[in-house]
Amino acid sequence: MRDIEPIRAALEKFTQEIEKEHYDNLSGQKEDMNTSAIYSKYNGIFTDETLVEEVKNRRVYQRGPDRMRMNYLYSLILSSYMARTTTELADKISTMETKREVDVDGKKIPFRYSAVTLANEPDHNKREAIERARDPVFEEINPMRLEVLNKDHELAKTLGYENYVEMCEDASGIDLYGLEKQMRNVLSRTDRLYSRYFKLACSNILKLSPSDVRKHDIGFLFRAKDFDGMFGQDNMMKAMNTTLDGIGLPLSENPNIHLDTEVREKKTPRAFCSTVRVPDQIMLCIMPKGGLDDYRALFHEMGHSQHFSNVSPDMPFEFKYLGDNSVTEGFAFLFEHLVADKAWLMETMGLAENNALDVAQFLNFQTLYMVRRYAAKLIYELQLHSGAKEPEKLYANILEDALKFKHPEMHYLYDVDPGFYAANYLRAWMFEVQFRAVLDDQFGSTWWKEKECGKYLKEMWSTGQKFTADQHAKGLGYFGIDEYPLIKELEKKLRY
Repeated sequence: MRDIEPIRAALEKFTQEIEKEHYDNLSGQKEDMNTSAIYSKYNGIFTDETLVEEVKNRRVYQRGPDRMRMNYLYSLILSSYMARTTTELADKISTMETKREVDVDGKKIPFRYSAVTLANEPDHNKREAIERARDPVFEEINPMRLEVLNKDHELAKTLGYENYVEMCEDASGIDLYGLEKQMRNVLSRTDRLYSRYFKLACSNILKLSPSDVRKHDIGFLFRAKDFDGMFGQDNMMKAMNTTLDGIGLPLSENPNIHLDTEVREKKTPRAFCSTVRVPDQIMLCIMPKGGLDDYRALFHEMGHSQHFSNVSPDMPFEFKYLGDNSVTEGFAFLFEHLVADKAWLMETMGLAENNALDVAQFLNFQTLYMVRRYAAKLIYELQLHSGAKEPEKLYANILEDALKFKHPEMHYLYDVDPGFYAANYLRAWMFEVQFRAVLDDQFGSTWWKEKECGKYLKEMWSTGQKFTADQHAKGLGYFGIDEYPLIKELEKKLRY
């Protein structure tokens, strides 16, 4: 049996290089994605099927933290082994998304930036025209995405799994079908509440009936332009710094976090945090569009950034970079939720009570929308990866049933994240509500003004992702991650 330590060291360097490559491309600073060259550099690890089996079997004989490290290591080696076979295709897809332009009324717009254009376009018919201009890009890329999907399914069986779902459950330790059951309960329990708020949003913001709403209208709906006057770009970092100073986590004392808020046309519209080197180089990247959504995105990514930038340098590689991403997503949602906290809005943003209530209700509706969207994605992806027939129609039907508006069938692969990442978001939403209740009990409902709370969080963050979200929940006094506190909070906040 080979020595695992040199493999661990190589995997840490590989992870850092991959993170940097993704950051350079997604931030719009590099058009060509070339992860295939990085995989080739570490070819000995990622073309070795026997190593995948060896690490898989070795987990059985470990106990405690060593077992967890081996679990996380296996998950990385497995996912990288899978990705190695499709990395050239994945690079081609990313490069095409960066370079492709769409033609709208004779004006060329970068494909990635077109999502920002959609979110800022108030006219429904013009949004329709922009979306139709995007269609050829989806049509061009879909066959490549399908090829990646089929290769992943074949490899799962080659490695001895019944299907891709079983492989992902083994690698992540997440009971995906158990989570699906929880999410079906969430969808059922919140259906009438969501329908009511969605109809109001269609009427008040989109000026459309629900039957006329399409997926390309939703970016504008949640762009929330009516709130722009309360959430100016010039005040965004001031609000962030005031919050961090209040909790005892000033950015001036954390050189590990590097902000990238520059507007670049080829920058992805999806905000992200890139862990280029944990904990020393954490890149927080957002695409400023203006208004409330920028604040929400900034605070979400700051949650990730605070988490990874405060990991103890002494933590093993697996606990710094790998593990249950439901944990870091939970910390991200904790910070994002501040923008929906009425007291924070009044004290930090200086909003009048009625305005703070309007913003809080709107953002709680957005959370309900997102939870339902990802619940539907999980249900769809479980069927997609189990060999469902006519997945295009399945995607459109499941998402429409959950969200009450039509979805384009051609997005059936574009809207799928690898490895059931939707599960991490769903578990994080549940965990965050439970965790925030503990902070409220220990530090008060304005925990974000208590420096002792900052110390508590830093201590929790120092372990990276050594513990799963389930373990954290049990350590906080719960039986595990539970959907009912999330349901009850949404019902309470959307029914006053």
